[in-house]
Amino acid sequence: MEFSDYSIDSKYYFCYRWNDYRHSFSARKTCQQLLYILMSNAHPENLVQQHSLLENENVIRNSSDEGFQQWMFQYGGSIALTLPTSGKVAFLGWDGRQITAFYRQFDYPTGMAVHGEQLLITSRQRITLYANNRQLSYDYDPQTPGVYDSCYLPRASWYVGEVYPRETAFDKQGMLFVNTRFSCLARPSFKYHFETAWKPEFVSEVVPEDRCHLSGVAIAENQAAYVTAFGATNTQEGWKENLLTSGVLINVPANQVVLRGLCMPHSPRWYKGCLWFLNSGAGELWVLSPRTNDVKVVCSLPGYVHGLDFWNDYAIIGVSLPRNGENNGENGRLPFMRKNQKPFCGVVVLNIHSGQIAGIFQFLQGCSEIFDLRLLPKSRRVALLTLDKPACHEAVTCDQASWWIRPKS
Repeated sequence: MEFSDYSIDSKYYFCYRWNDYRHSFSARKTCQQLLYILMSNAHPENLVQQHSLLENENVIRNSSDEGFQQWMFQYGGSIALTLPTSGKVAFLGWDGRQITAFYRQFDYPTGMAVHGEQLLITSRQRITLYANNRQLSYDYDPQTPGVYDSCYLPRASWYVGEVYPRETAFDKQGMLFVNTRFSCLARPSFKYHFETAWKPEFVSEVVPEDRCHLSGVAIAENQAAYVTAFGATNTQEGWKENLLTSGVLINVPANQVVLRGLCMPHSPRWYKGCLWFLNSGAGELWVLSPRTNDVKVVCSLPGYVHGLDFWNDYAIIGVSLPRNGENNGENGRLPFMRKNQKPFCGVVVLNIHSGQIAGIFQFLQGCSEIFDLRLLPKSRRVALLTLDKPACHEAVTCDQASWWIRPKS
């Protein structure tokens, strides 16, 4: 099933464009022109011309197979995605008939974390906390009340600076994030840009040299349990020397490397008593038994895998296209490129027992990279407001009630 840019079935797509850009004259004009074409049965040549205009605006087009749609129906929630090179956060949902997509603009969004009704989103220099208000979601769009069942509002933001903030998480002490530039796990601070929480034993000092390219963190029993890094190196960008084979998995409490020889590992996650992670450059999902340190490759996918979450017996995995130069650099072709499979960018639903793919969602245009993904299992249709949206300043919440304070029409 393909979501065409000018398909009548894509009415929620138009709703997104109108709400997200309603104060932009050019975007408003585009939506009006497009709706006019749809309503007036315009000549196909005009459709082609309009489609070309939309392409110039970097519109995101996508498709999903029947398996993905069936899984979304069974799952009954949403998938949040960060799309760093597209500068967007996306929420894939289900309206009872088809897959829906809601987008918000962010400055290079990377990691996310979910804790109850709270959502952390890491961007280029900031970590922002959003809180869901289900009462306000009903009237988020006053023209179509009841469409959304979740509405995330900004509650606080921490400026952490140019530290390459990547994955973020909640632990027993609060918020934690991967500080890649300073090779450590860190916490947002009201006094500093960050406070150091942990660093690998092989890194001698916390300095802005990206010594090991720390990439991900897994939380188990409410504390940091494992991290991934591109190398166990202690020199400035030393991990680049053997990029395809220098990746490591580190046990945080013991501060010991438990697995070597990985290719750009990412997205470690603790699930069902095991440590799961992505051997990203090889396009693989791995699982490690903590008792024996035995590892197993669960599946291999045609792309750079990045972003991982779970629901019941399924792993949901983000797949990206190789960045420019990664497939022909001095380190040779990435392992997944050697498998003669055509890479794509999208989301794969995988059965963790059989290793078989249950469904695929693909970005056809406007997106080439997914950094992180998180499941929001109790939210079918998600809206999120950022500070640049006028509606964000019309919402008011307290511990007893919530209101939309909107000007009278």
